[in-house]
Amino acid sequence: MANQPSKLSQRQAKILAAIVKLNCDTGVPVASRDLVEKYDFGLSSATIRNEMATLEKLNYIKQPHTSAGRVPTDEGFRYFVNQLMDKVKLTMREQQSLRQEILKLQLVNAEIGRRLAKMLASHTSQASFAILPEEVSAVGLSNILDNANLPAEDAKEIAQFFDRLDEHADDMIRDYGDGDAKAFIGKELKLSKHSDYSMIVSGLRLPSGKKGVIGLIGPKTMEYPKNLSLMQYISKLLGGSAVVLIVLSTIKF
Repeated sequence: MANQPSKLSQRQAKILAAIVKLNCDTGVPVASRDLVEKYDFGLSSATIRNEMATLEKLNYIKQPHTSAGRVPTDEGFRYFVNQLMDKVKLTMREQQSLRQEILKLQLVNAEIGRRLAKMLASHTSQASFAILPEEVSAVGLSNILDNANLPAEDAKEIAQFFDRLDEHADDMIRDYGDGDAKAFIGKELKLSKHSDYSMIVSGLRLPSGKKGVIGLIGPKTMEYPKNLSLMQYISKLLGGSAVVLIVLSTIKF
């Protein structure tokens, strides 16, 4: 964003967070009555409408068409991710499952990228990719095509990005190979003229010391807290499992 985001009051921040969460859950615009019914703000409908009007003036939410509720803008999603999002801790069961899958994955070096991308797509229901030394893999496009929250034009752009993923590989490893999980929302992607969707990328370092990148692509209504936490956790597991792999190298799965 070129301009510094406007600071929101605590009440406005709560309302924006509620709009983002409800829009992500339902995939439809959020009206003031939805907030009154779903959340106990202790505010009147008129007050909530006034705050939503302010959020709209600040370009954090918008009305997609007449007589509809409001949806977050790219700036609204970005403010949520940067300022309001509670970090999600994966459950012990999720952590254990991911650890087991990663350890099995590390033992199959020939197809680690594709299997990793497939695992990401399975856990997130998004399209995913893995860029590793000498291997570029992308899976889960069917998740995108089946998602009613993602317009056909966006799905086409994602498919085109996947077709050219090998062309972006070196740049992505250079730009994101050392970084933590990061979300790019809507026009921040700059993949095309439309880009009305989001991508999460995370750098990783393999036990060999080489760098790679894993990523997710999906609608702007994706589950940012969980997906960011999951990507960060997987990167950590992949980068820190060299000693464990020595112990498990003789175990059959």
